[in-house]
Amino acid sequence: MAVEPQGTTELLDRYARALAGAKELVGSLSADDLTKPTPCEGWDVRALVTHMVGTNGRFASALSGAQPPAPPAADADLVAAYNASADTALEAWRAPGAFDRTLQLPAGEVPATTAIGMIFVDQLIHTWDLARALGRGAPLPDDLAAAALENARQRVTPDRRGPGKPYGPEVPCAADAPVQDRLAAFLGRQP
Repeated sequence: MAVEPQGTTELLDRYARALAGAKELVGSLSADDLTKPTPCEGWDVRALVTHMVGTNGRFASALSGAQPPAPPAADADLVAAYNASADTALEAWRAPGAFDRTLQLPAGEVPATTAIGMIFVDQLIHTWDLARALGRGAPLPDDLAAAALENARQRVTPDRRGPGKPYGPEVPCAADAPVQDRLAAFLGRQP
């Protein structure tokens, strides 16, 4: 039996909890919600959830070596698509030896122990984006937001910010603001 690298159980648990929160919020969507704007410039709710589905699929495929799945069709059931992507991703991350792999991602080769942090932050901040688009309150547990902020501070460097890059410039935010607000601001969102 393979022994997972130290700390991977905690990383996987955080990702699973982020997915569970996202599933709950995505599951509450109505057809009228799909065209609402989000904090992600140029994306409505449909585009945001489609991105979340695709990101789960890309990472799961990178772990398994399979081709990434096609994005959901415009008329697809996004709730079912998101749930399937989350379940497939968790299954891939829970496979024996998953954390021993190096993933080939659009950004280059990334050790699985780094990649799980990337996908965790992605799904968690996009859950925040979705909650904002829907006018919902604070969706992120403080411990997950704090872990995501710590992870993001290690990975999101100035060369990854700006037009055409994954993140906008950091937005000013009080040091004593709620941790989810500090996370959003660090990742270029207005808390």
